[in-house]
Amino acid sequence: MDISFRADEALYLQIADHFRRLIAGGKLKPGDRLPAIRELAKKIGLDPGTVSRAYQELEREGTIIGRRGGGSFVSISASEEYLTRQQQERLGSLMERSILEALGLGFSTEEIEAAFILRLANWRERRIQSAPKIQKNVPRNLNDIYFNGSHDLAVELLASHMSTLHPDIHFNTSFTGSMAGLISLVQREADIAGAHLMDQESGEFNIPFVRRIMPGESVVLINLVQRIQGLMLTSGNPKRIKGIGDLRSPDITFVNRQRGSGTRILLDSQLLSLGILPREVKGYEREETTHVAIASAIAQGEADVGLGAESAAISAGLDFIPLIKEKYDLILLQETLIRSQVKKAVAIIQDKSFKKMLSSLSGYDLSETGNTITIDNKHN
Repeated sequence: MDISFRADEALYLQIADHFRRLIAGGKLKPGDRLPAIRELAKKIGLDPGTVSRAYQELEREGTIIGRRGGGSFVSISASEEYLTRQQQERLGSLMERSILEALGLGFSTEEIEAAFILRLANWRERRIQSAPKIQKNVPRNLNDIYFNGSHDLAVELLASHMSTLHPDIHFNTSFTGSMAGLISLVQREADIAGAHLMDQESGEFNIPFVRRIMPGESVVLINLVQRIQGLMLTSGNPKRIKGIGDLRSPDITFVNRQRGSGTRILLDSQLLSLGILPREVKGYEREETTHVAIASAIAQGEADVGLGAESAAISAGLDFIPLIKEKYDLILLQETLIRSQVKKAVAIIQDKSFKKMLSSLSGYDLSETGNTITIDNKHN
């Protein structure tokens, strides 16, 4: 039992909190007996009256039941609901201490939220194979927003911030690639798509693809970020990689994005211009669905290099060689903008506090964030 004689909290309250944590963690279950007061007092070197007061506090709130001459037991009412409440309070306390510590070091609330999302994204990618897919023919909650398309940490930050400001709206994300995102809009399987597709002839992002793939539709493009794409490398760059041309080397292992993603299209274009065949790139066949997954694979030594966003590389502690600056747009049908939930998401993107969060991440240009373009393909 961790008891601090220097802590501001009274000793009996520390003892009571210790048992609350044991119950919340499942180490003490309803009906289990607590140590006898004198036995516990002797063990931790305190007066029995202090332990008795702790037990009285737990009994007063209904956590334990005292039986005269028979000891103290965890209450049957310390059920799943009680455990959930205690766990949430414990989690809240842990988060609050971390937030206060970060604020004390001079970080803004926006920087703290952005850092948390980065760490959570990295943690999640170490434990799952891919992001969940939007399933066809499954009834959707009309109060939620469904996103389908290319991965970017800014999208994860948007989804998290949306849940904070509007907890009644769930921003569902499915990272399937830029092309799949546009197709999902045409098929009405998503409300918003994310894309960063560059047209080779014009050098323009997304608009040429919207015109080709979505004829007869009125479409709105909202710039989320302009970002730097490049090579993510093992820290220290031990293989001395300098550019795409080095991927031909047999001692360099690459990790790829999935087909249809804007990053995969960019890679294939770069390889073609250099006369490098996919079969000459070791690891070309291995596919991941997010930039964070690529960065995680490299950080864990499973590959030497991958193509992805600078923000993901820096968050994973990798080296980075910039190659191109691209526009990442959120794309939606104009008819979708009438929904109040979507209007709230757009308002967040255009809000200064959200842009401040994004500015704490590496590799982003926010000069066009929130700008909109409308393409009326119905009359073209």
